[in-house]
Order: sequence, then C-alpha cells, then structure tokens
Amino acid sequence: MDFNELNRESYNKIAKQFSFSRAYVWPDVLVFSELIKDGDKLLDLGCGNGRLIGLLKDKAVDYLGVDFSQELIVCAKKSFPEKSFLMRDALNLDFPEKSFDVVMCVSVLNHLPKNKHVQFVENIKKVLKPGGYLLMSNWNLWNILSKKSVWKKRHRSIETSKHRSIILDWKNVLTKWKSGENEAELYYYAFTRNEIKRLLANNGFTVGKNYYSKRGKRSWWLFGENIVTVAKLK
Repeated sequence: MDFNELNRESYNKIAKQFSFSRAYVWPDVLVFSELIKDGDKLLDLGCGNGRLIGLLKDKAVDYLGVDFSQELIVCAKKSFPEKSFLMRDALNLDFPEKSFDVVMCVSVLNHLPKNKHVQFVENIKKVLKPGGYLLMSNWNLWNILSKKSVWKKRHRSIETSKHRSIILDWKNVLTKWKSGENEAELYYYAFTRNEIKRLLANNGFTVGKNYYSKRGKRSWWLFGENIVTVAKLK
C-alpha cells in the first residue's frame, strides 16, 4: 500500500474541516521560534493551512510553505495571502541545494512508513544549508491516552474503497479522522524519541533537543503528546 498517497487523498478530502481544527500554534512547538532569526530563509515542510506562521510574528523571515495536499494549500493561501505557498511532496523536493536556513516540519515524518524515513531526511539535507536547523515534531503514538495510541490499534484490519485490506503491525497505525459526516483514513508511524535521534544522527545531523512534550512542557513517554526535536546539519 502507498501510505503517502493514501494520506494525500485523505487530507484533500478533509482539508476544510481539518484546517478548522488546526487554528492555532501548539504550545509544544513554540520553542522553535527561539531558533528562527531575522533574515532566515525558512521552509515550512508540510505546512497544512499555514498556521505555523504564527511563530514568526515580529520576525523578518523569507517564508515558503509547501504541502502535498492541494486543498490544504488552498486553505493556506486563503488565510495568509501575503505568504508564498506551493504544492510539493516531502519525498520529492525540487528546490536548489543549500537554499534554506531553517526547515520546520510539524507532524509530517510520522505520516511516512519506515522505508521512507531516510529518503525524507536526505531530501531535507539537500535543501538545508550546512549549520542550518531542522525543527521538527512528531506525534507520540505511545501515549496511552491518545486516540492514535499503538496500545489501542495493534493488529487492526482495515479496508477502504481504493485500498486493499491489510493487517497493521506494532509500529504502523491507521486511524479514522472524523468530523461530522466527513471522515478519512490516515496512516501514522509510531516513532520513539531514540529512533528519531538515531535516524538524524546517522544521516548528517547533530541532535540537540529531543524530548517528549505535552502542552509545552517536557513529559514522560507514556503521556507525552509529541516528540519535539531540534537538529543541526553538520
């Protein structure tokens, strides 16, 4: 199954409702603003509706938001007509090498299966300047209270109108996003904090901050809502 294409179709389907549910910047990622400075060229990879622009208040930043969902790009352009947005896939970035000082990536890598993780990181390395920052957060699916928790989803069988039935293993989770009558399946990979650190450290990054977070405060892994990561390209 092509999980990336499944997620693209789902986000296009639920874009308006999903955008409404993402109206503000989560406290967990507010720490990123400390590392973004005036004059930076910033790539918001997987920008969704553009809400992370809220981190850039009072900063003179050259911002570009990209997302693989055309419908979410429409939402972003409507909300922030003064900013630049393009439809791009994180697995196929066609920007010049070393063209960004910062790549910000919130809840994107966790949508890719393990066999795509290195490709994702390599694409970021290509467009990020040496010494540039990767500011990233990913869902913590080990949170025992989360609706997406692996503890609740193990060995779930699924079938959609366009995709065959599968049995998902321990770290691969398929959830149903629902708002009113509108619903769609979304795939997630259940990262651990150490797995993210190894992935980045083995592929050219120095990992600084890397911790479980809940509502802006560091948390234990069973209760953290996100894994917040700050890494610097060597």
